[in-house]
Amino acid sequence: MKTKIFILGVNEEKRDRAFEAVLNKTFAPIMAPEDGVMSFPAVKDATAAIGRAFSDSDAVFFLVNVDKYGDIKQVLCRAFGLELTVREQLLFGAEQSAPELEEQDVHFSVTHAGVPENGDVFVLADSLYAGFAARRGRQTLFLLPYERERTGVLLTNQIIPYLKEKYRAVLSPDPIRYYSVEELRDAMVRQDIKIAVAGTKTESLFRRFVGVNPELSERVVTVRKATPRGNTPPGEHIVNLSITAAEFLGLPYGVAMSNAYYTGDDPAAPKTVYLAVTNEEETTLRKLTSFYGESTADFLFRCCRELCSLLTEIINADAGLIKKDPKKEEKDKKKKGRLKAAIAVVLVLILALAGGTWYYFNKHNYTLQDWLQKYLPFLYSEEDLGNLDPSHESVDPALLTDGTAAPETEAPTETEAPTETEAPTETEQTEGESTDSSEI
Repeated sequence: MKTKIFILGVNEEKRDRAFEAVLNKTFAPIMAPEDGVMSFPAVKDATAAIGRAFSDSDAVFFLVNVDKYGDIKQVLCRAFGLELTVREQLLFGAEQSAPELEEQDVHFSVTHAGVPENGDVFVLADSLYAGFAARRGRQTLFLLPYERERTGVLLTNQIIPYLKEKYRAVLSPDPIRYYSVEELRDAMVRQDIKIAVAGTKTESLFRRFVGVNPELSERVVTVRKATPRGNTPPGEHIVNLSITAAEFLGLPYGVAMSNAYYTGDDPAAPKTVYLAVTNEEETTLRKLTSFYGESTADFLFRCCRELCSLLTEIINADAGLIKKDPKKEEKDKKKKGRLKAAIAVVLVLILALAGGTWYYFNKHNYTLQDWLQKYLPFLYSEEDLGNLDPSHESVDPALLTDGTAAPETEAPTETEAPTETEAPTETEQTEGESTDSSEI
């Protein structure tokens, strides 16, 4: 069996090269040595390569960016003469799982429920982004959504078993299941560091996950320091645990993974897990939610993989190994250039205004105080204003010799003391998570 794999709809700067390397390793037994995963931002860019693939391959995989899934699915099916049929059961499931996507995607039914009539369907329990395998002559065309975690679950649990059964392919899902372990091992060995793991209920699961690599396992140290959660929200509690773990052992990194939580009374409801990684400067918190229908065991396994990936990313960033994309750097330079130009314009306007003001004051023999008294009189007392306006001159009592009494000035009335405002009532602090969440 000879296989080709294409990733479509992903721009160069957004390519996940580490995951591409994992795909190459996973499918190496059924790919030619000179072949590898090919990535293109659009179908038109891949036309020639796709033509060659169908001339000498038994199976061709198209992994399509989920943001463009409906559009590219239709383009490919038209090109290969495959007619899509919307399956009502899939459509109903997708509408229940993500009603918000229905408003955003004009091709919603095709994106999530459109498959060839005689195709074999691959989809997670949430019924979103249905993929398929369909025969075209002597070749089989596979179309799947490309979103690292969703793709990994589909390949591990559905595609590889399908290829083993249908084509007797000798494949192992382990490179996909444990790809983040090798990445983390490489990063930690390169920096010669250890990490502290907070002793939560999921800590032993994480230890078993990294234990597939003995060299990495030796660099993971557990901190069993009792820190009751109380009424602290789960995310905040996990952050505190990761900080405590790092400080307790004096290590540069502390990590923590929460239990799996669900809200309400339905144990089948989607679960939530919080991951936290603390370095010497800050703590990064990540919230993961299970796919609809994903078992708790599979979800926690996926969370372990994500924790390894997050930690690897932070270690590499701290070591300066993750560099900015050249295009992004160019955009940043342009933004800075525009900011400098804007500041220069503002300064010129300020200088012009200052010059004009000086000319006006000089021409009318004004001082700043004269201008303020004339145009902002509320800033000054009656006596101050009298110095400027003759109509406000005071009357000298000695000049009133005709028997006219000097005008009486009204005694100033005592102003009311400001009324006491009621102290604001203390509002209850709301928590980000339901406090009645159950723990798995």
